[in-house]
Amino acid sequence: MGILVAFLLLALPLAVWLDLTNLAEAALRRQATDLNSVITSVRGYYATNVVGRILANPGATKVVHNYEAIPGAIPIPATLSLELGRVIGAQQENISYRFVSDFPFKNRTPHQMDQFERSALDSLRNNPNQKILDTATSLFSDKVRLVAPVVMGPACVSCHNVHPESPKTDWKVGDVRGIQEVVITQPIAANLFSFKFLLAYFVLAAISGISFLGTQRRQAMRIKGINRELESANDFLATLSMKISRYISPQVYKSIFSGQKDVTIHT
Repeated sequence: MGILVAFLLLALPLAVWLDLTNLAEAALRRQATDLNSVITSVRGYYATNVVGRILANPGATKVVHNYEAIPGAIPIPATLSLELGRVIGAQQENISYRFVSDFPFKNRTPHQMDQFERSALDSLRNNPNQKILDTATSLFSDKVRLVAPVVMGPACVSCHNVHPESPKTDWKVGDVRGIQEVVITQPIAANLFSFKFLLAYFVLAAISGISFLGTQRRQAMRIKGINRELESANDFLATLSMKISRYISPQVYKSIFSGQKDVTIHT
């Protein structure tokens, strides 16, 4: 029984850790999905209501990727996404955002993609109506990577197909130009401290269980010692009775030790 109680006490933190890991992973997925939706919505709004309107009414304002070097220019949606990623990463240390493509502009350094990103890009080009998730759990942290497609809209197509630095000039609306990736890392310690009252309860329960097991063990040792004393006393009485049987007849011996006859001392 004591072994079973000890096993249950040891298994309880493991069960809580597994549930906590699942909870943290679900929260990270939800956070990554929400952030991805926000960035996509911002870029879509910017492409339609800012860049699209400027391109439809050409004038002094230019829409270029290197807008910092041109007075009055504004960034293209891809540049906006890259800069949003840098802003988010600077403000949130556990969040990183990547906007990558295998068709970068000619004056930009080619994007380095790992195997997961390359595989995700190929999969999204076959089916852009999906989001690809990758989760990793270690002893100290949880990490979620969410990859979504960067789909070419009308404003993007009209810009890229005529831009002198674009490596591809036959884009169509709906084509997947690249991917945007949201990576969120959450330390396990931060999740554990969110359950401080539950952890305090578990600690109290563990202390109580260990104390109970210690008391039971001490009582068992005490009972075992008493049993040894009783066995020793029984051995002594058996030896003594055997010695007495040598000096009285078997009938008298049997009647005395069976209780049929009382033994009294009198003159």
